[in-house]
Amino acid sequence: MQTQTEGKRAIGASFRLEENEANRHVRSSEAIKKIGDSANGSADGTHVEQLESGDWMIWHDNSFETLQMDDILTLASQDGIAEYNITTVNTVVNAVNFMRIEDPDMEQFGEGNWVSLRGNQEMRLDMDVQSGNIEVREGRMIAEDDKDVCVISRELADLNGLKLGDTLEFNKRSEPETATVCQAEIIGIYETIYKMTPVMYGDSYRSENVIFTDLRFPEKAEGHENDPLYQYATFWVENVDEYDTIKEQMKQADIDWNRYDFLDNTGMSDTVASNFGDMETMSTVILVLVICSSVVILFLVCLFWLGNRVHEIGVLLAMGKRKSMIVMQMLLEGILIGSIAFGLATFCAPAISENVADYLVGYELEQQETEKNAEQGIKLYLEDDTEVVGVQVAVTGEVILLSVCSVLGIIVAAVLFSCVSVAVKKPQEILSRMS
Repeated sequence: MQTQTEGKRAIGASFRLEENEANRHVRSSEAIKKIGDSANGSADGTHVEQLESGDWMIWHDNSFETLQMDDILTLASQDGIAEYNITTVNTVVNAVNFMRIEDPDMEQFGEGNWVSLRGNQEMRLDMDVQSGNIEVREGRMIAEDDKDVCVISRELADLNGLKLGDTLEFNKRSEPETATVCQAEIIGIYETIYKMTPVMYGDSYRSENVIFTDLRFPEKAEGHENDPLYQYATFWVENVDEYDTIKEQMKQADIDWNRYDFLDNTGMSDTVASNFGDMETMSTVILVLVICSSVVILFLVCLFWLGNRVHEIGVLLAMGKRKSMIVMQMLLEGILIGSIAFGLATFCAPAISENVADYLVGYELEQQETEKNAEQGIKLYLEDDTEVVGVQVAVTGEVILLSVCSVLGIIVAAVLFSCVSVAVKKPQEILSRMS
């Protein structure tokens, strides 16, 4: 099958780096031990504070939670990696000069006018962009060299009368009145195709309130400049055939692997492969069914054909013709008829096979589209949609040889079965039964 993809590596395998939760707990425990029991303090991005109520609060800053940039760059520099993207955590901030979208029937639980900022090194490589959940219909996506820019939803733009070139203002949500205000210029407006899955409860995380920004903007709007919080790093393999080799090579990189989960991002690629693998299985099943039914039908046709010649066989036997010669004559006639039929079938096979293959591919693509629509918002980690632009069908020599042997076998079996069952009888017996 021939496929056409907008991006060269759209269906190429990729890897995702994210924080390992078990290691996070280990690091937190070690940091608390460094701070000491019954003491306020900080260590390795972990902070322990006793509240006025007497309760203890433990919290972690971005330096504790984030993926390490040095580790990301180490993996990105490995041979065979074509490109990579870094995505920040969805950062909730206060919207200063515009209103967010709220569900009037939803309890806001003390939320203010908050929205989510998601930074990307390259917005085109964001998971929701790749999965087709959103499409930028006005302006452009954010590139690596952009600074203090954003892309907003069509719903947010319509609610606030915003357009390309307008400036949005944000600041720290816990100090909306006094925190420093950060500005970002609108360079794009996206349409929501499938609603993005919210990472947490509340309108701050709803799909329409997610604002895409350059990689380093969320930390500034949150009031933690120079303290980023990178949640994911995704690496695309240039040559899919070398996927396993590159995977093992990347695992040898000198980073703290205990800190991370290193995940395959080949879900969509595997799904495509398995779907067309199912198609291959389906075509094999159809082929087996056709062969079996053809064997039965052809065998019965041969028996019917020879059954109508019982009288002829009786006459030939009465005339003194040897049984072996009669069997050979019937066999040659059967082979001659089979050869003509086989030639016609071979001539028609490519066209018929191509139509069957087109139907099977179309059916599988329809199934994939149905599953995709049923799973709206699921992130598939595929850069662009892949289109099947052609199906090539070839009737190979192996298939022809197998078919020839099968047809000859059926003809020989049918002729021998019919002729032998008749030839063992005496001519008088055969002719008397016919009369």
